[in-house]
Amino acid sequence: MTLLRAALMALLFWAQSDSSKPGSEILGFDLNETPPDVISRFGPPNGVDDSLPNYISWFFKLGAQDEHDYGYILCFRRSDRKLVSVTRNLEPEAVVDHLFPEGSFLVRHWPSDRKPQFGARVRVLSGERFLVAMGCDEEGKPCGQIILIHRAAVPIFFPWLMPERAP
Repeated sequence: MTLLRAALMALLFWAQSDSSKPGSEILGFDLNETPPDVISRFGPPNGVDDSLPNYISWFFKLGAQDEHDYGYILCFRRSDRKLVSVTRNLEPEAVVDHLFPEGSFLVRHWPSDRKPQFGARVRVLSGERFLVAMGCDEEGKPCGQIILIHRAAVPIFFPWLMPERAP
């Protein structure tokens, strides 16, 4: 029964997403979700990592092409069990310019903007959320990973992404 429910949830999720605009479904998270909210949306996770003292990550195969990869990784704060981030792995990589309209984002580089080795587009959204296109600092370039993350978690997980001022 649980497998059937998970399959039906995956089908519903797929049907609600606009496949012509990859990654758009990530904007449906407000980062106030709790584990029961996520289970009602995705079903139970395919894997769990609880090795960090303050966070727990759930892994979902939805959208993954390779049996060894995960389509979604959701991270919760242990203290209040609220969602902190949603990572969407895109297979195959896709152009996500529709999520980053011109003038709505900053480009940040690791380890610093002065010595760039790896780039990302960062868009500030409502509700203290940041949307990040990892490894994709140019328009028209395919992206393999987008992350929706609460502003308070950015300095913890990705300090190099913190913009000096929001766009």
